[in-house]
Amino acid sequence: MTIGLIIQAFLAAFLGGLIFSIIGIIPGTDETATMAPITLVLVLLGLHPVILFSWAMGIIVAMQITHTVPTSMAALPGSTMAVPMVYYSALAKRLGIPHIGMRKMAAGSLIGSFIALPVSIIFAYFLAPLGDIIKPYIGLIFALGAIIIAYMSNARWAAVISLIPYSFLIQGLQRIAVEAVDKTLFISIFMGITIGPMISELFNVFVPKMRKKKRRDKPNEIWLAPDIKERYGYYPNPLRFFTKRQRKSIALSSIISSCMFTFSPVGTTVLFGELTSARRKELYERVTTTLGVQDAVSNATYIGGLIIPLMAFGLPLSPVALGPAAPLFNAPPVFTIEPIHNLHNYLSLWDYLVFGLIGIIAGSLLAYPISIRKARAWTEKMFRKISHEALIGSFLGLIFMLAFYEAGLMGIIIALCIGLFGGILHNLFDIHTGVQFMAYYASSWIVSQLVSLSALLK
Repeated sequence: MTIGLIIQAFLAAFLGGLIFSIIGIIPGTDETATMAPITLVLVLLGLHPVILFSWAMGIIVAMQITHTVPTSMAALPGSTMAVPMVYYSALAKRLGIPHIGMRKMAAGSLIGSFIALPVSIIFAYFLAPLGDIIKPYIGLIFALGAIIIAYMSNARWAAVISLIPYSFLIQGLQRIAVEAVDKTLFISIFMGITIGPMISELFNVFVPKMRKKKRRDKPNEIWLAPDIKERYGYYPNPLRFFTKRQRKSIALSSIISSCMFTFSPVGTTVLFGELTSARRKELYERVTTTLGVQDAVSNATYIGGLIIPLMAFGLPLSPVALGPAAPLFNAPPVFTIEPIHNLHNYLSLWDYLVFGLIGIIAGSLLAYPISIRKARAWTEKMFRKISHEALIGSFLGLIFMLAFYEAGLMGIIIALCIGLFGGILHNLFDIHTGVQFMAYYASSWIVSQLVSLSALLK
């Protein structure tokens, strides 16, 4: 650990915080579709592991803080993780306190980050001895994880059943890739899953009936709550925004959710939000406390989902590790999971603590003050100046560039095939991308077992 590395890690996290502070304010952005491609580029460029870790922490914290801005000010989710907060944000708008709700959310998010870091490291430290025990059963673990996550989705048994054809599709495309470019693919398939919902939406343009249904006669109108001028320091103490009772709720929820790394962050946010809401009778107290707890849990679950699988196992055994943070686990030829060769092999316990803290501070250095002091002004600028379509187009271009880098034209074709099929599953059948990412890792074991079973039944 040198001063040079610390400075580089801080700069990387600060730059990531700057980029994702802006992205977080734009409604409807997806964490995986935005975080994973840029992180993958940095991995392939060969950045030092501790710098990559600080970057990942910085962008997680920044986006989880600034997604509170459009969520609270316009009742539009700033990211997929903000969807559970829309209902209580809408209630806050009706009460005339969107600015209070927004500050509760931003402050809760920051508190959740600082609590999740040490809790996740301690929990991972005690889980680490189990790593050698579970490694021989990786395929089975991924398959069981895929089944559990699929059953927990809105599609239930349809999602579970879809694992079989989806696994055969992935392995079939892998076989084609081996014939075409002499290697299996990761980037093209992973990025294909990432852009699936977008590809499916864009494909609707070519269907006359769907195109007519989606057409609008005029731009959407968005109403922002009025701004209220209050004096705050540049980086106010997040604890000041909560009562003593609220602080206890946020701290307890953050500690527990930090350890629930195998659960969906969205599901965990919904769970703790409803548990908190049920215990508050007075409407103002219920809305403001629930929003603070939800955003704290959102960030805590995200950080736990990154650190615990990375430190304890080196395997992507959480929805976060399978999605936004996947390049830190598996990005051939730099990082691999078979054999395990990724950040797990490079970072010590103290690296996780020191560079994680650097990532949180640097990532929040812009995001937190914006959310507290400039929420309405920045929201208006994002709505007026930044095109959502242009943002989607830029990320699609980056993803296709990465697919071409891995396997040329074949990489792009495979990414499109996976994207279209997976996007239809996501948009039409509620089989979300988390299920698909897990299916990707489980596909080899699922297909091999079914092939063996087929041979036995001949």
